[in-house]
Amino acid sequence: MKIINTGCPAKGKTEGSVTIFLIMVLAFVFLFTAVLIDYARIAAFNVQEERLARASVRSVMSSYHVELRERYGLFAFGDSDGDLLLSKVLNENLHKSGRGDTFNLLPFALESSSLEWSRPLGSYDVFRHQILEEMKYKAPVDFALELAGKFKPLSGVMAEASRATELLSKLQPLYDEREENLDLMLERRSQAAESGRRVLLWIMNPPGDSISAHSLGSMQAAADIPAQYSDYLGKYYDDLYRDSKKPAKYTYQLALYQSRTSEMLSRLPSLLTTFREEHGQSMEEAKDAFNKAQQLNDEMRDVLAASRISGVNLADDPAKDWDIPGNSGEISAEPLKKLHEQEDALILSSADISSMENSLFKQQSAYESIEPTVTGLSGVLHEALGVNGDSYQMNSSVLGASHVVDNYYKKYGKKGSVIASDLAFLEEHRSSDKARKQVEWEAKSKLGEVRALLNKIRMLGSGAAASMERYQILHQFYEDNVSFNNGLEFQSSDKSEVSSDLYAAGSSAMKDIDGIYAAMSGIMGGARDRLFQTEYSALYFQHFDVSKLASLALNSLEDTSELTDQLDPRAQELEYILYGFHNPAGNVAAAYAEIFATRLSIRTMEGFIEKATLGNPLAVLAAALLYGIQHAIQDMLQLCEKDAIPLSKYMPAQLTYRDHLRLFMIMHGGGEVQLSRMLALIQLNTGINPAERNTYVSSDIKLQMQLWFLPSVVKMLNYTAGFPGEVQGNKYLRAVKADYSY
Repeated sequence: MKIINTGCPAKGKTEGSVTIFLIMVLAFVFLFTAVLIDYARIAAFNVQEERLARASVRSVMSSYHVELRERYGLFAFGDSDGDLLLSKVLNENLHKSGRGDTFNLLPFALESSSLEWSRPLGSYDVFRHQILEEMKYKAPVDFALELAGKFKPLSGVMAEASRATELLSKLQPLYDEREENLDLMLERRSQAAESGRRVLLWIMNPPGDSISAHSLGSMQAAADIPAQYSDYLGKYYDDLYRDSKKPAKYTYQLALYQSRTSEMLSRLPSLLTTFREEHGQSMEEAKDAFNKAQQLNDEMRDVLAASRISGVNLADDPAKDWDIPGNSGEISAEPLKKLHEQEDALILSSADISSMENSLFKQQSAYESIEPTVTGLSGVLHEALGVNGDSYQMNSSVLGASHVVDNYYKKYGKKGSVIASDLAFLEEHRSSDKARKQVEWEAKSKLGEVRALLNKIRMLGSGAAASMERYQILHQFYEDNVSFNNGLEFQSSDKSEVSSDLYAAGSSAMKDIDGIYAAMSGIMGGARDRLFQTEYSALYFQHFDVSKLASLALNSLEDTSELTDQLDPRAQELEYILYGFHNPAGNVAAAYAEIFATRLSIRTMEGFIEKATLGNPLAVLAAALLYGIQHAIQDMLQLCEKDAIPLSKYMPAQLTYRDHLRLFMIMHGGGEVQLSRMLALIQLNTGINPAERNTYVSSDIKLQMQLWFLPSVVKMLNYTAGFPGEVQGNKYLRAVKADYSY
């Protein structure tokens, strides 16, 4: 029997086909879901790993050095083992809890960890950055309220005083040298005339208006030749017309007269030659002195003109743009401005120069008439050797020559009328010179007292052996830091000396105060780095106890043992940072000298106002400097006794010793050399080498996580998806870096 297939499936066969299809679908869904789950776990793992890395490196850096932070406001990693801290933090965060029924979606495991340290605190950039961070809120307020506000009201008048001091200090040596050359010119002119005195005495001794006849005898001058000529003729004719039987009575006397006349006339050429040479040399020196005086006068005019051209900038109020109120009203600079009007009186006008030049030429012309007159006299007097001489002509010639030479001598010799007149003309504009010289002498004497006290301060260090040893250690630390930063060795400050020259000391003091105002203006204009470094130094470093110098300033200190502790570098840190002397007393002496210079500048400004009525600008300057030195000495004594002095007699605001050091730090501090000195002090005081203390760390952490499903598929997807980690076997590993800086 044949069976026909109708095409219908047997009952029950369809269920099997559906099951296979569902298995295929579910397998694909399971594969997709499994990969998606691991992918999500990897993404979560990456996020958590980064957070853990940052948290762990922050935990490591929380172990900063406590002493550096508390004593100097600085952060640097402490004495702990950073790698050990990192491992501990990571392991504690990866440690599983004690419960066994918990489900850990992201089972982390630490593969490796390491730290890389950099940016040591001893580096200039790092140290400066930490100073800025520490002081950025404190310094601007402190500076503006404590210092800038006190100095603002004085700025205009101090600028004017500085301009006047600078100008007059330049004019003073030129003025004195010019006057010395004018005096030399008159002296040489007088000396030239005096060189003809021997010729005058040869002609007639003493000079007179007539010649009296007298008998033959000795000859003192050429005038004796005609005076004795009449007697000579009488005796000659007596012998000539004598009785032929009698011998001549006057042969010897007549011969002696002729001999003396010849000898007298023979002396004239050498006298004229000597007169000509000495007169010429003296007049040449007089002309040179006059030309030098004229040159100096031109230089003075140029200095004054240059000062007035730049005067607007020099005398500008440096604080006019400071956006802070002053403590009180400004001081008027009018007395100093009126002094400008009197500066022209120091310059000799063209008419004055021409008048002195004409007087010089007139003297030369007067001299030129002497030699031919005297030479002609010699020819006339030769007639006295014969018997045909004209007594009247000889007398007239002698009197004429004597008058010419005597007139020249009376005009141009010592106390000569022309010389006296020219000297009176010079003295007319020197009305205050004698008084000024006396004031200068007093001021230099007072300046010598200051220099002597500075020498005493320097000598204090000679017996401080222990302090000197610590300074040597400090010096080594300083040199090490400079070398570490590849820096250059700097010379110590030159502010430890006060010039022995009165005007140089005053001019230098004024330049210093100008520098203070310029530095303040820079800070008020936004130059923050110098301010922050200055205020940091003043805040964290000890300064010298200036009260210890009170007895020394009063010359009553016999036992210096009480100063021993103050000679240690730890007792004068701020001074060392500022000046950099590696000896026990050098920095203190430098601070004292610079404070004195500041007080001198301010007190000299007051002196200009007080002494403006003296008229002569140079006399005003000398009196102002004397006033300034005297009051600055008193200020230094008060500062030593009370540690505070008024800014000025016109401004009661108080300045302490520390305030002055802050001013000087603002003026010439703020550089890398001061950073090295601070770091050396930190090492000396704490025993911590900042060059070995790091402030920046970079961590390299590698964690792993076990994959749940298909590592090979995940690894394959990683080629296209670009996971930041890598798959090794059934583990996913990723390295992450985290940085942290104080």
